[in-house]
Amino acid sequence: MVELLTDDDLAQIHKVANTTKRFCYFTGFIEGIVASGFIEADEVEPLVAQCVEFLRQTVDDDAKEILEDYSADLLEFDTLEDFVEIRLNNVDAECEKSTINRFFGFCAGIACDDKITMNEAAYLIEKFGQNSAILADPPSRSLVSVCLDAVDDGVISTSESVEICKAITRIVGDAYCDTGVSSLGNVPVFDAYKIDVDFDFSEKQIVLTGDFSIKPRRILEDELSARGAIIKKSVSRKTDFVLVASEASRDWVYTHKGTKLNKALALRETEDVPDFLSEANLLSVLGLR
Repeated sequence: MVELLTDDDLAQIHKVANTTKRFCYFTGFIEGIVASGFIEADEVEPLVAQCVEFLRQTVDDDAKEILEDYSADLLEFDTLEDFVEIRLNNVDAECEKSTINRFFGFCAGIACDDKITMNEAAYLIEKFGQNSAILADPPSRSLVSVCLDAVDDGVISTSESVEICKAITRIVGDAYCDTGVSSLGNVPVFDAYKIDVDFDFSEKQIVLTGDFSIKPRRILEDELSARGAIIKKSVSRKTDFVLVASEASRDWVYTHKGTKLNKALALRETEDVPDFLSEANLLSVLGLR
């Protein structure tokens, strides 16, 4: 007889997975900070904000020590570099999920100051540019391609730096310098489909994903259903829209996206469907803001 998992079992599974996910992401973030070969002045504030947010969600001695060193004006590059080396020994290099979460953290780390150095782009290519799991993800593959083009002449121009940062927002959302908050919990930036108050939802298949500001999610589902939309739990070729919340879900498999977004992005690359809707746009249209 197969034993069904209880709510407590599922909660423990999520807890372990989320702890690993955040550990890999934060490791990648620090790795991104040191990738330039020194601590850039504009990266200090984002690093501190990242540590504060990380410690709000979990226990981590390295994040705590970074904050203590910063408060005592003792933050040094060598210390961060040592943290990366030690932490990478605890990241399973054979685990696809761990690799991608580390990569997402790295992307957030190098882009936190909204500029990319030659060393950072070259590091990304060397460490992640041939990883099959990363190259299987359309936005990540696009970022690697942009970096390859940028380093070809040995110099990262301002326009190339901007292009790389834009590619990163499609993976981990806006940088700290744009928002003033930690990137942990961001959702990717999409080319969202804009709707207005006269939009016809009739027979439109919609999948919701993320942590919505309107809770419970059923409120949004009922509002959409009342306007003729068909709410689905999973993404398929018949999906018209994926409604993406403004914040990532705590239990997504990756720090910045889950299986629904993964499938939607893969479908868009070959089928040109589905389109993405933003929570902010929808709430405005529904009069819920």
